[in-house]
Amino acid sequence: MTVGITGGAGFLGSHIVDYFADNGEDVVVIDDFSEGTRENLSQSLSFVEIREVDLCDRQATIDSLGDIDVIVHLAAKIGGIGYFHHVPADIIAMNDAMNRSVFDAAVEHNFDRVCYASSSMVYENADEFPVTEDQIGETPPPDSAYGFQKLAGEYYCRAYHDQYDIEYSIFRPFNAVGPREPPGEEVGQAHVIPDFVKKIRDEKQFPLNILGSGEQIRSFTNVKDIASGVYKCASHDAAANEEFNLGSSDGITMLDLAEKIWNYCNREENFAVDQQEEFDHDVQKRIPDSSKAAELLDWETEISLDQSLDEYITWYKEAL
Repeated sequence: MTVGITGGAGFLGSHIVDYFADNGEDVVVIDDFSEGTRENLSQSLSFVEIREVDLCDRQATIDSLGDIDVIVHLAAKIGGIGYFHHVPADIIAMNDAMNRSVFDAAVEHNFDRVCYASSSMVYENADEFPVTEDQIGETPPPDSAYGFQKLAGEYYCRAYHDQYDIEYSIFRPFNAVGPREPPGEEVGQAHVIPDFVKKIRDEKQFPLNILGSGEQIRSFTNVKDIASGVYKCASHDAAANEEFNLGSSDGITMLDLAEKIWNYCNREENFAVDQQEEFDHDVQKRIPDSSKAAELLDWETEISLDQSLDEYITWYKEAL
């Protein structure tokens, strides 16, 4: 099949591109390179086609996707918790425009499936853990613009299916970790692991500044594991018109995560932190139940957090 991957030059997208290409699929990367880079695609560059497209331009999107069978729609304005607070209007407006362009292209060209990248942030207001897919609709909608917009994208899937019979699959990745994600210029601009590595390894902070109490709990999932789950969402019959959590069920507090990274970076000082005021909407706990993906797609995580940290920090030292 010919697979279009929007946002395929980004951190998560490029790993998904690699996975699809390694499995012999014809891959077309659709990206405007406002965030992603061609360097991220170096592993698969000779095997994929690149189309530079602004997905906010509806007609340009439709015109560029005529030969696509399945589209994996990852492109979005995305970042860490700080980023969500800086540009909430851009997140709502631009991500909505990209969704409309891609789904209208699906109607125009009768794609076999739209595989939509949602987010664990749709569970922002969950209070029962681990979260299951059927909690959506029972849990209050997200407060953050990013979480709300990702949930709106899921409604796009169902609405275009109901009106136009567009087949879809929704995946909700939980805290991807792996190479190719640099830290941001400011705290919270990128995700927490790049932020911690930068502050611990490069800035040599002592004590380490952390947001909030540090008791926030997250699970982290290696990008390769997520990529394998996305491949199954895009290709398996059982994934049609379903939604899936893709994440590890092993949670860790931010204090324990920071101390792990502190030790990986061989800091001589005894680990110590300075608690900073946390951002609004900083979810205190996020742990998924991914048993649905295990049952229907035969998918589960294989790479531990320790392996993922070792892989990320090794890349960080070499690349940055």
